[in-house]
Amino acid sequence: MTNYLHSGATGDIIFSLPTIQRMGKGTLYITEYDKQRAVSIAKLIELQPYIDTVVVTNDTPAECINLNKFRDYAGHHSNLVEAHFKGQGLEINQDWKDGWLTLPELPEYFHLSNYSVINRTTNYADPNFDWSKEVEYLLTISDKCYFVGYKNEFDLFQSLFNTKAEFYDCDFLQAAYLIKYANMFTGCYSAMSTIAIGLGINYRLEQAPGHTCSTLFDERETIINL
Repeated sequence: MTNYLHSGATGDIIFSLPTIQRMGKGTLYITEYDKQRAVSIAKLIELQPYIDTVVVTNDTPAECINLNKFRDYAGHHSNLVEAHFKGQGLEINQDWKDGWLTLPELPEYFHLSNYSVINRTTNYADPNFDWSKEVEYLLTISDKCYFVGYKNEFDLFQSLFNTKAEFYDCDFLQAAYLIKYANMFTGCYSAMSTIAIGLGINYRLEQAPGHTCSTLFDERETIINL
């Protein structure tokens, strides 16, 4: 059995999955940098056919493929999927651009339709981006606009922009279903936008000034407020 180790943030872990997909099925060990987030993202990762299981622990096996080597190739304008390839000495290819996250059939609890999804964290946000107008637009193509993320992020978002978006309390797996079947996903560079990339869907990105987020690709995305 192959063991993999990653101790990065949630988005970094998601960007490592195409490397596991290429190197072979195995167990992914995630260190407890943030146990609640790690346990939550594990539910989504364990659904992937190239993952045996995900273990959240600081007691990792001695023999692990160290996915943290991507940091040797990551920078402000780096493609983090390809940084993980380079960290393991893999040839760069473009197969990952079709998406690497899959979801089973819709669960029984999922009953939403005709909605859009947004997410905004304080990381990589554009202070000049008009989220009020963005939500207004999304409500012209959808009946509802749901904010996924932490409640404190939503509260800050509403204090800044006073929109008609509604908070949707969910874990990463539920958020993935929401994003996959939304009319549109708009977000900043965060774990949620990384899920959108991994699902291979169309989306829009609020991009921080001076941060190109070159993990993304022009033929699929619409980058706004460059």
